[in-house]
Amino acid sequence: MKKMYTKSIGIFVSALFLMTVFPSFSQARFDDPFLQQLVKIAEARDQKLVVAYEQIQLAEIRAIKAARAFFPQIMLQHSSSKGTTAMAASAGGFAADEYNSQEYGVRAVQTLYEGYRTKGMYRYETMMVDAARFNYTKTREELLTRVKLAYFEYLTLNQEYKALGKAFEIVETLIIKIRNEYKARAISELDMVEAENFRDKVADMLASSQINLGFTIKKLLDTVGIHSLDDINAKASEELSDDIAEITFTLHDILSFVLSNNLDVQTAKVQAQMADMRIRINRSKIIPKFYVEGFYGKSGEAFTTEPLELTTAWNVALRMSWGLWGNSLEASYNQEHTDPSTIVDASKRIDTTSYDIKLSLLDDLGFFVDAKESRVGFNQTSSEYVDVLKTRRLEVEKAYNEYLTSLNSARTSRKEITLRERKLALMRRKNELYEVPTVNLMEESWKYAEAISAYARAIFQNHSSVTEMERLTLMPLR
Repeated sequence: MKKMYTKSIGIFVSALFLMTVFPSFSQARFDDPFLQQLVKIAEARDQKLVVAYEQIQLAEIRAIKAARAFFPQIMLQHSSSKGTTAMAASAGGFAADEYNSQEYGVRAVQTLYEGYRTKGMYRYETMMVDAARFNYTKTREELLTRVKLAYFEYLTLNQEYKALGKAFEIVETLIIKIRNEYKARAISELDMVEAENFRDKVADMLASSQINLGFTIKKLLDTVGIHSLDDINAKASEELSDDIAEITFTLHDILSFVLSNNLDVQTAKVQAQMADMRIRINRSKIIPKFYVEGFYGKSGEAFTTEPLELTTAWNVALRMSWGLWGNSLEASYNQEHTDPSTIVDASKRIDTTSYDIKLSLLDDLGFFVDAKESRVGFNQTSSEYVDVLKTRRLEVEKAYNEYLTSLNSARTSRKEITLRERKLALMRRKNELYEVPTVNLMEESWKYAEAISAYARAIFQNHSSVTEMERLTLMPLR
């Protein structure tokens, strides 16, 4: 009888603990003001997010730089010189005379045709912008997930610690009663030792819960980037809602979201496209590049004893460069014209037409290196895209299976809780009529607490699996 009495104490405390802890494992709310402030502060202080945003800005600048190649290069130039020239004298010898010259105008260079290089480089840089934006969103979503999980873990352990504290207070009260009964010789020494051992176990559970709660708070503070929870101008939830809503999508729908929304998949896809673009850019090197260069302005030179008169001068050059599978060919056609004026140098030409062709042998072996690198890079990124897609789909399917399992388990546990509640109400009435022993009532309370605990674990698992699927698909699933 005494042993049964000690056992009933353990059942009573265990039931009290599990029933009190139940609210902390329930379904997450996303409209929690405390959580909203945590997320807002974390986004403002997370350095990885700042760097990811700066990477977007850098990629956008690089894209602007690539787009600049579509437009002509325009240069305003001015040059002047002053010196001495030796002219043949009529009496023989040379006479030194000072002269000066000046030239100013506008010079422009415009690409006429170069295959896919300019367009390809621009598209390559815009893909870099997309990749940087995917990385920013991924960094933000990972931060949001860490904050949410840390916050709900804090709520859970906080409720657990409070429940254990209440249970320990009850055990402390009961242990005093047990000691008094032992002094009165109502129970044996073995029962006394067993009761004290139970008290020590509850004390250890409370100490362990306190340590875990302290670490969870530290993890939450580090994740958000604050010094204390008091920095949040809102009140944390005392408990979470126990409503379990089903997701509104099938597994097939969620898997399709992975293909279209998953950030790792999208990044891998962009990287494969960039590798393909590098192949196209490298291939375009075998297409001849034509560009035109021209100058228009004023030019002139004269002895210092004469007034400097500037006349119209212009030149136009059509150039071609062609990569011939490791070799390079360059050709140019140049037309220059200067209106007649006072000329110091007798060899100066008014109109000039020139042609130039140069073939360099094996000076562009980097073409083969770039071709091989681009092909290897494309094969690698393509295989990585397939692997990432498979992995993320398996992760989503695993999370979906956990969601279904936890949902079914929660429904079963919910039915069992209803059954246990009815049975407990019946046993209480019979216990009042001394038809059911108190120990049996305690045992039924234990079973009721076990059902609540199972229901709580199912709710928590359901929340975790849905959160994981939302992270992988970027879709609000319920």
